[in-house]
Amino acid sequence: MKIMIATDGDNLESKMAKRFGHAAYYLIYDTETKEIDPRENFGHDDNHSSLIDLVNEGVTHFIIGNIGPNAFDVLKSRNAKIYLARLMTGKEALDKFMNNELEELKKSTLPKSIEDHQGEHHHHAGQGMGRGLGHGMGRGMGRGRGGGGRHHHG
Repeated sequence: MKIMIATDGDNLESKMAKRFGHAAYYLIYDTETKEIDPRENFGHDDNHSSLIDLVNEGVTHFIIGNIGPNAFDVLKSRNAKIYLARLMTGKEALDKFMNNELEELKKSTLPKSIEDHQGEHHHHAGQGMGRGLGHGMGRGMGRGRGGGGRHHHG
């Protein structure tokens, strides 16, 4: 089974992202190999093609901090299971998931999707925080594309 964990950093010691679409990384954990494949989140598009790609790769379970209605509907329409994990590290969330201690979501936790916020100012996790995860400050991690500019709103 493949599990996606939405975090603010590239490893399981990172905090869970407060919002799925704003996560700096999607950590893909394979329960058979016990390996983690960190994927930098370069943002989203209106049809959520990156989420569809993850499902097509075999990711069936998504552990998130919050999720808007559009991303929720895209994942649920593809039979993905979505679990809520707030205020903990990725490792804590994964451990709770493996022990059946996380709540499976039946609906989105947020009233609006990210694209509904276009034109509004909102905080991005890690912005300007000295570790190079803010916009334009990337450390060059993530499939050779650099780290900055991963999140655009129109």
